[in-house]
Amino acid sequence: MSYEISYRRQAFVMPLARTGGHYEEVFFLVEEGGSNNCWEVGNRRRSRGWYCLAAGGRWECLAEATHCAAYSCGGSLVLYGRRNTEPEAYIRAWRKAIAKVVPFDEAGLMGFSLRLFTRLTEEEAADGRKYAFDTLSKQTLVPVGQYTGPYNGKTAMEWRFDSSVPEQVKLWLETRPGGRGFHSVEVTGPD
Repeated sequence: MSYEISYRRQAFVMPLARTGGHYEEVFFLVEEGGSNNCWEVGNRRRSRGWYCLAAGGRWECLAEATHCAAYSCGGSLVLYGRRNTEPEAYIRAWRKAIAKVVPFDEAGLMGFSLRLFTRLTEEEAADGRKYAFDTLSKQTLVPVGQYTGPYNGKTAMEWRFDSSVPEQVKLWLETRPGGRGFHSVEVTGPD
């Protein structure tokens, strides 16, 4: 049976001053994870990568971590070094990471890069995410690009935001999809 391994977790927080008037600090929960049955070519190490589990207010991030903890019930998620992981252990691991939260600006010093983006297909722009599309189409702060990766199997419009500019962070917060962070934050981290 295949399962995901959670190797390391790190929490970052963007202070209110950087959010362009958002109502609370923005947390980023990033995790290094990978499948138990995928291996890197040329060595005996399981393949793994960093991704953003959740981005948003502290409560949103804890809610997403709690939601993901449920995957450990059926054996689909384990903490590194354990044979089985109870949901409470996964939540506890994230609570520890959040207790040691690092300022967003120090991510680079730790070997991390977090890039904010919003992607929309034409169907999303016309349907459930029309507000985000209209808002992004009218603004001139961030130019639109094109993303032709495996995003819902379709080509999407993409906006990339500079996290050092509060106005762009505010625009990202208004137009990003809620919930899981990997839909709106690209992460690279230390090996």
